[in-house]
Amino acid sequence: MRYLILSITIFLIIGCSGNTETETLKIYSMEDISSAGLKAKGEFKTSFPEATDSKWGFLKGREVAFIRYPSPELAKINGLKVAEEQTKKIEIKERNIAHGKNVEKLICRGYKPGVGVAGRGGLKLSSNLNSKNSLEGTLIINKAEIFIKEDILANEAPPCVRREPLYTHFKIHGNLVIMVEPLNTEDDSDTVKFVKSVSNLLP
Repeated sequence: MRYLILSITIFLIIGCSGNTETETLKIYSMEDISSAGLKAKGEFKTSFPEATDSKWGFLKGREVAFIRYPSPELAKINGLKVAEEQTKKIEIKERNIAHGKNVEKLICRGYKPGVGVAGRGGLKLSSNLNSKNSLEGTLIINKAEIFIKEDILANEAPPCVRREPLYTHFKIHGNLVIMVEPLNTEDDSDTVKFVKSVSNLLP
């Protein structure tokens, strides 16, 4: 009986450890980040205390940001505070502002499906239809421009519904803070997997 209990305990420990992510104390360089596939586009204007670098760019088609610290300890202390600040969405109390005062990268969210600059164009019946396009009341399709496209003007873009942080998820990995743009603002499970996959690309 004692051996059975011991076997079950070992099995549970092994099973649970398989779902636990191992913390790394590795110190990554900017070359390591580049080798992971980041196509750097710029740096943050914000000066993050104790950070040595802060880059943003694109990886696997999504915007990703890296903030690098001299040590994993600083990343877990200073970096954690920065990451929470840069990704936290707050309750709207003033106009459409759903972010803290120190958030640098912002985006408008909250549009209904199909509404937005890309969704405002459409097709409508042309007013140029006349008698030459028809024969005894029957429309001749191949001689008529039935539909015309509505012009989309820049000033017709809808107002920003909710201004939020661009990055919604982060991960502390070694001496790095990794922040990512969401894959889906309604379901964050894919974004959680994505930020983990970014860390796995590092050497």
